[in-house]
Amino acid sequence: MIWDPHPDVDAAGSLGTALRAVGYTTDAIEELLGEDGPSTDLAESVVFERRLPSSPLATTIRLLLLERPVRRGDAFSALGDDGARALVVLGLVTERADVLVPRARIVPVEGLLLTFDGFSRGEHDQPGWVSSFSPTAYWLASVTPRRPVGRALDIGTGNGAHALLAASHAERVVATDVNPRALAFTAISAALNGIGNVETRLGSLFEPVSGETFDLITCNAPYVVSPESRWQYRDGGLPGDQLSERVVRESPRHLAPGGHASVLVSWLARSPDEPDERLDEWLDGNDCDAWVLGLSGADPLDHAAGWNEHLGIDPDAYGRTLDEWTGYFEALDAHWISEGAVLMRQREGDHHIIRADTVDEDDLEFAGDQIERVFAGLAFLAESGEDALLHVRLRLAPDVRFVEELDGDGGVREIRIALDEGTCPELEIEPDLADLLIALDGRITLDAAAARPALRRRAVSVCRELLEQGFLDLV
Repeated sequence: MIWDPHPDVDAAGSLGTALRAVGYTTDAIEELLGEDGPSTDLAESVVFERRLPSSPLATTIRLLLLERPVRRGDAFSALGDDGARALVVLGLVTERADVLVPRARIVPVEGLLLTFDGFSRGEHDQPGWVSSFSPTAYWLASVTPRRPVGRALDIGTGNGAHALLAASHAERVVATDVNPRALAFTAISAALNGIGNVETRLGSLFEPVSGETFDLITCNAPYVVSPESRWQYRDGGLPGDQLSERVVRESPRHLAPGGHASVLVSWLARSPDEPDERLDEWLDGNDCDAWVLGLSGADPLDHAAGWNEHLGIDPDAYGRTLDEWTGYFEALDAHWISEGAVLMRQREGDHHIIRADTVDEDDLEFAGDQIERVFAGLAFLAESGEDALLHVRLRLAPDVRFVEELDGDGGVREIRIALDEGTCPELEIEPDLADLLIALDGRITLDAAAARPALRRRAVSVCRELLEQGFLDLV
């Protein structure tokens, strides 16, 4: 059954083979349903079902993506005897007369086949309901570097997406979760994809890995600050932002030398003018350089509204919930709630740098290469100081571009440097500095490129900023 943390992995392997044979991929779904097809919700699934033709692939999409019943004969014809029987053995479908009724979904995501519970029915979701690949899961996938590592750890693994993504560049992966149902889905998904280097362990946060260290830690645990605990995938179940605090404080203790952690968390503030004050306390003295990416921020009412939109069809219930949530934040003396990613890189030394930037979640792309440059830059600046930038060779990252804005007379009014990668930052610079930066090709030093002392001083300051945001690479 799908709540068994040790499902039949042989059956799951047969199912994965059948799904690949029928061509069940993101591209195939988009070809039949459009680009919104793979991320369909419950309401859209009813419409999408009616757009599908009659074919083995369409039958598979109906059953596993759209969560619609299909005739038993059609399922066996589409997936073969082994594949269709595996669905039953794993508990992903039930048989009713001559119909297979889905109890879960399997969706191709990020090159993987991921399985998890069916569409959310809000308060009717069963205990331990495991969510799909959510927008926050995309955030974490985007801000996790993919360099080869020995051991990786995914905390609060949920559907196992981040453990399986880590499996492609880690020798061994440990996935922990307090929810046995989540571990069952993770084990099934690993077998669907032929992945054999992921181990699941039952327990809360870091408890199952006490005393162990890892080269990579990821975490998208339920960090939402709320007065509720009804949904394991959303509500942390601890007062205020304590779950997030625990993740940020404990991650460095489990990092091997040079190890990296990417964790999604939420933190409270008394004022939006100083949103990161508590987070700075959590990061202080942890032997890591840190890069904080603020992806969203809201006052208590907007925060409560955003996480309770599903109640909008019942204004009275919605209003009561909003009052409960805002009262909870008032009791905590919290007037601003931030959500984002905290990236940490373990490094020996007495001086470490914490940097914070605001990122537009809609602009976020894979940032792995940018993150490597950022942490190399932070380590250099912490160890050598800003003035040392004059004497090292620098080069612009491959996806850097310069944007000129002209005034009414055709002159250059403003020049911006933009990085079309990762967090996609932009920075306004002066024209003479733009010319200097263009000359940085990794063959000359900043000292040699900047002939005038005044230009040299401004160049050092700007290059520090660019290095800390990943525009520049140390050669």
